[in-house]
Amino acid sequence: MFSGIIEGRASLISKESSNNIVKMQFEVRDIDISNLKMGASIAVNGVCLTAMEYNDNCFSVEVSNETLTVTNLGLLNKSDEVNIERSLRLGDSIDGHFVFGHVDEVAEVTSIQKDGAAKVITFKIDTKNTSFLARKGSIAINGVSLTVNQVLENAFEVTIIPHTLERTIMDSYQIGSKVNIEYDMLARYVQSMTSRK
Repeated sequence: MFSGIIEGRASLISKESSNNIVKMQFEVRDIDISNLKMGASIAVNGVCLTAMEYNDNCFSVEVSNETLTVTNLGLLNKSDEVNIERSLRLGDSIDGHFVFGHVDEVAEVTSIQKDGAAKVITFKIDTKNTSFLARKGSIAINGVSLTVNQVLENAFEVTIIPHTLERTIMDSYQIGSKVNIEYDMLARYVQSMTSRK
C-alpha cells in the first residue's frame, strides 16, 4: 500500500525480455534506496511491483506481459523517467490517500493550461469510469495522489502545483501522454454499493 506522495524519480536504464517477463532496471534520482529490501514492494508510475535486485542507486523489477498491456510501463523506452514510491510502513503518515498500486486504466492527456506557476491538465478516460470520480475527490495519476477539480463527460481535470511539478515527472507531460489511473478505492466501494440498490 502507498500514500501517493512520490519520493523521487528514476530513469529506465535497461529492459530485457525472457519467458513472457520483462526485467527492467531503473536508476534512482532524489532518494537513497540503500535500505530497500529484496522482495519489497515499490510503486513505479503507480504500479505495485517487487524489487528483485538493488544497490545504492539502482533497482530491478520483473513485469508480466499482462501488466505491460494494461499500464503505461509497456510504453517505456530507455532513459524515460518514472515516479517511484516505496510501500508504507507501520507508523508512516498518510499525507495523500491510500493507493494500492492496481491500475484501473490508462488515460490520455488532452489539454495542458498554465495557471501561474501551476498547470491545469485534462485527462481523457473511459466514460464508464467517470462514476468513480467526484469534484474534490482523490485520484492517483502515475502514482501521484491528486484532487479532482472537475469531472467532464469522458474526462477530468486536475491542477498540478509547482512542488508536484518539480518532484514528479508531471512537468514533462505533453498532449497525448499516456498515464496510469487508479481510482479512489472508497469511491469504488460507494459506487458498488449504490449500484446494487
